[in-house]
Amino acid sequence: MLACCVLAAGLALAPKGARADSVEWMAGNKNNTGDLKASGAITEKVGVFTRFRPTVDYKGTPSTFGVADLLLGLGHGFDAVSEVRFAGGKVIPRGGVSYTAKTASFCISAVASLGLDSEPYFESLTNVRYTPDIYRSLKLLMQGENITDLSAAGHDSSKQRLRLGLELRSWGAGAGLDLLETGNKPDFGVWNAGGFVSKKF
Repeated sequence: MLACCVLAAGLALAPKGARADSVEWMAGNKNNTGDLKASGAITEKVGVFTRFRPTVDYKGTPSTFGVADLLLGLGHGFDAVSEVRFAGGKVIPRGGVSYTAKTASFCISAVASLGLDSEPYFESLTNVRYTPDIYRSLKLLMQGENITDLSAAGHDSSKQRLRLGLELRSWGAGAGLDLLETGNKPDFGVWNAGGFVSKKF
């Protein structure tokens, strides 16, 4: 509920330029996860971005993750990021910088941020998406996202979200694999594999 309020508030800041960017639903062997991204422009150089990821496992246990970002354009694809994050029942302020570059079929985005609370940690997020043409409106869809968190104790966690499928106009579908590694000697023992459906706006 709180993450939904953040999403609504972020969009309300930019009533003219606000829009949903994409939505994805993945059903895996361990849980089901949604992923909603939305953005909007306040001025030519100031914008907002929100992301909401609800998850529920097959025992009915829910969890949520959400962010609300205020972005200041620095030029050449770079933005300064002021972020409020909602995860694990905590509200965490963060600050950092992001970079985005895209062509007709390729997009890469990266964010480096640092927590501004009493237990700060560094996080890097990289998302790569490649959608080459196959035939007319049909495209191959390949996407990978990596999130790594580091603290004074070393490696806290890393997450990889891999997608491979097809995209027809704005709809995508295919196979998905989510991986999680924790600790300074991570392994790939925690994983969720299944299928996904996505929609771009």
